[in-house]
Amino acid sequence: MRRLTPDDERVRAEMAEIEAAIEEEREARKGLGLREAFFGKGNFIRFVIAVVIFLLQQWGGQNSVNYYAPQIFQSIGYSGTSNSLLASGIYGIVKVVATALFVFFLVDSLGRKLSLFISSMGMGILFFIIGALLKTYPPPTDPSAQPPPASKAMAAMLYLYVCFYSMGWGPLPWVYVSDIFPTRTRHYGLATASASQWLFNFVLSKVTPDMVTDLGYKIFLMFATINIGGMATFALAIPETKGRSLEEMDIIFGSVSADQRQADIARQERALEHDINETTSERSIEQKV
Repeated sequence: MRRLTPDDERVRAEMAEIEAAIEEEREARKGLGLREAFFGKGNFIRFVIAVVIFLLQQWGGQNSVNYYAPQIFQSIGYSGTSNSLLASGIYGIVKVVATALFVFFLVDSLGRKLSLFISSMGMGILFFIIGALLKTYPPPTDPSAQPPPASKAMAAMLYLYVCFYSMGWGPLPWVYVSDIFPTRTRHYGLATASASQWLFNFVLSKVTPDMVTDLGYKIFLMFATINIGGMATFALAIPETKGRSLEEMDIIFGSVSADQRQADIARQERALEHDINETTSERSIEQKV
């Protein structure tokens, strides 16, 4: 698009769509308050998505593992302090590397929906395996004992788990939320998303120690169920935003109908055509003079 001339049809069509969206947004901004921002046409579902996506992200289990990694690793058999801390450190390194690789090389090729779906399915399957292993092979009670093979297998599953988390439900909720909100309500949307994320984060951090103690292996089965039953289903239900413009988001969420958008674009194209013709006529007159 950058290599095309200003009067190219594709450039003019893109310009007309942007101008139409700006005009629609200008009209929508009139009298914009909290009520209109949250309950205006096509807005409420975006706020629901912003809240639910972070509810699922927090209850998918990652921050429970992240905040209480030493206790989690102790629960699967890394009973010594040095062993649990070493396993926790490796977990953090794997998370950073996996996130960097995904953000730089895969985020725009897989799309939002597919990345979130693969991420949630991978996390859920691995949590089911960890829960089954922990139930079948309980960790040793001797704190000085070396981690048995089953514990090493569960630790490896946790490392694989954080790779799947890093390719989807780690970074993408923030990307997705910024994709779906128009300029006029984005500050409300991002504020709501951030508040939701920290609220659910706080609740989860408070209840995780008790869940680890009381549930044992069942905590992993609970997270697995949330990942597959909730997060994977949610990923399939939301619209794809990869390659979509902000102007298209209003049509997808029903803020403006496709027919209305086409009518607005046609009006802007006529206005652009009129401006171009006037400019051409003025230049012709100047050249004759």
